[in-house]
Amino acid sequence: MTPDQSDATILHSSRPAARFIVKQGPQIGIFFPITSDRLMIGREEACNIIIQDPEVSRRHCELAWKEGDFVLQDLGSTNGTFVNGVQITEPVKLKPGDNVGIGQTMMVLELETEGGAGAVGYERPAAAGMPGGTAPLGEGRGSDTRRWILIGCGCLLLLCICAAAVAGILWATDFITLPDVLNLGGV
Repeated sequence: MTPDQSDATILHSSRPAARFIVKQGPQIGIFFPITSDRLMIGREEACNIIIQDPEVSRRHCELAWKEGDFVLQDLGSTNGTFVNGVQITEPVKLKPGDNVGIGQTMMVLELETEGGAGAVGYERPAAAGMPGGTAPLGEGRGSDTRRWILIGCGCLLLLCICAAAVAGILWATDFITLPDVLNLGGV
């Protein structure tokens, strides 16, 4: 092994095992392992971490391991990069537990322990244990909206079933006939 290879090995091994976990956005519950000292984050296929969010730029930001710290830098993205709710305009050092916002996506930086569980207090959705997993319906900011839409659709379906049942009963008992129905409509 040459001295250059030895230095690269020491530099790489000093980077702790870490990952981003998506807490909000289209890929909620997915985790992205941080597998190298420099990662490009964006929508483009060439990025190391591909975020499927239309508000994320093709090459949105870059995460680098520099001098013992994870450093995040916006790459001139259209909608900006945010750390803990504050838009960044220059490289920022990240700490475990920091929230990174790009587009509608919010990720948290988490250090991994030897058992694979994170050192930061974030509960991963059960279905998100593998990359590509999805979170349960009740997870995330949009879950209340989805819940109300489902409740509304269920009520509408129930109302249609009740109306059909009443119409069927009235029709079967000859209480109402087809000419009566047509006259109700003004025909």
